[in-house]
Amino acid sequence: MNVQTPERKATRAQDGDWLAPDRADLPFFGEEHQALTRRLSDWAREAEGEIAEALDLPPPEAVRRLTRLLGQGGWFSLALKAPVDTRAICLIREAFAYRHDLLDYAFSIQILAALPLALWGSDMHRSEILPKLCSGEEIGAFALTERDSGSDISAIGLQAVETDGGFRLTGQKSWIANADIADQVVVLTRTGAGAGPLGLTLFVADTRSEGCRVQPVELIAPRPFGDITFDDFLVPTDRLVGDKGMGLAVAIDTLERCRITVGAAANGFARRAVVEAGGHVLERRATGRRLADIPAVRGILTRMTAAMHLSQLTVTEAAWEMDRGGARKSPLSSLAKLHATEAAQGIVDQSVQLHGAAGLVAGSVPENLYRQIRSLRLYEGASEVQEDILSEAVIAGSLR
Repeated sequence: MNVQTPERKATRAQDGDWLAPDRADLPFFGEEHQALTRRLSDWAREAEGEIAEALDLPPPEAVRRLTRLLGQGGWFSLALKAPVDTRAICLIREAFAYRHDLLDYAFSIQILAALPLALWGSDMHRSEILPKLCSGEEIGAFALTERDSGSDISAIGLQAVETDGGFRLTGQKSWIANADIADQVVVLTRTGAGAGPLGLTLFVADTRSEGCRVQPVELIAPRPFGDITFDDFLVPTDRLVGDKGMGLAVAIDTLERCRITVGAAANGFARRAVVEAGGHVLERRATGRRLADIPAVRGILTRMTAAMHLSQLTVTEAAWEMDRGGARKSPLSSLAKLHATEAAQGIVDQSVQLHGAAGLVAGSVPENLYRQIRSLRLYEGASEVQEDILSEAVIAGSLR
């Protein structure tokens, strides 16, 4: 059985061409986005050695190293400059995801944690906390999910009781990205009486303070991840993000912006799967001819490529609508995330199929992509949640 090694296949991502050369040539983009793609290509070549060294480390240390590297490269500062440029973040995530899951992960979770501070934070947050996140000196996390609430943010139960000089937090957040390496965690709590969406407040908490405990959780695609328990944990008043009781609005605004970029990451995985599959079928021979010369194989590769391009257009439109503050930004955010992640799952699966046994080898690019893409259909709201949001928009006539 002729199985290609992971090392041979991996070289295709290390040439600096992480984005298609004409990716930003669409009317949705401006000259600044075309310049960004050139900067991405240059940085990809310059930083490849350090990226490769980081990826050889265990996931927690790899993400720490990659976060510092991204901070030194100015990528967080670029992504969070005012006004926030969703299209730029999407281009960056698509490129980073193409290179490696953990590179995109390090970038995206830091952005997810820093974005509420950039948009809704106080002068203190912007002058003292945000710069350390942008430089990569400190690691961030964004903690919404609880075991009993899942995607229903309004069911948050973590209690924050007001006291002298701040609030005391008691409860747990579950399945939090970067939980076991985060220095700062943006956490949604309940400060009001009763259940429901009212009375939710957002804080940025220093996890190194007394009363915070983290339990790592292992995933099928290894990365820093875990549960965070707060036990009478004191958060000073000046660490409140936005107004008291407005946490849900801040969280939803953050998620609507970031779920578009999840679709962009899915596009990066999808493009990598298409490139890997295309290279494989050109090299691999069966029954005396290349796989690429078999009509069924050509058809599969063509459908993969078509689905990838449709997803790129869907995500780009949503990012453009978000940046211009259009009326359809909320449903298009859900549409982009739903369509791109579901399509990428199918594209990656077909890439494994075209690789045959080589696609099942542990550590190979197709096998890694197969494990990595699955989580994106859950992050920032599961596909079924996005379908529910979209159905409301369709019935209301706001998305047709």
